[in-house]
Amino acid sequence: MFRTMRSRVLLAGVLLVAAVSVVCLADAILEVNVNINPHKIVLNAQGNADDVQANVHIDLASADITAFEATLSFDGTEVAEAESAFYCLIDDILIIGFDRTSLQDNEDVQDMANTTVEATVNGSVTVINAYGDETTKIFSGSDWVEIVKPGKKK
Repeated sequence: MFRTMRSRVLLAGVLLVAAVSVVCLADAILEVNVNINPHKIVLNAQGNADDVQANVHIDLASADITAFEATLSFDGTEVAEAESAFYCLIDDILIIGFDRTSLQDNEDVQDMANTTVEATVNGSVTVINAYGDETTKIFSGSDWVEIVKPGKKK
């Protein structure tokens, strides 16, 4: 009986830790305002256009980014991974860059031509302050983007 009771207590403890971990992890994701630039992605555009940028409105303790990762999804379909990140302390905006050419060439994005989609950015960023303390924030936010391919009818 001792063994059974001990097993039950151990199982209850493990389940409690797992439940608390899930609740804490869910609370750790910050819902942020995101602006995608440009708001219109022209699939057959040519030239040296800038990357697609996600301006994430988030308060970070420092502009010294030590690690970041972010993905861009259109209507729930992941279409790009971040290539760059820069933080503006003055405006509290994390600027995340996604390769425009890769987006234009993505078959899933091409299938969305001539529609407006919900563009969601999910990611995390780690910064270090002047005292050497690291802080990581996990974030998620959305904006609307129009995907256009002139000459193609939906």
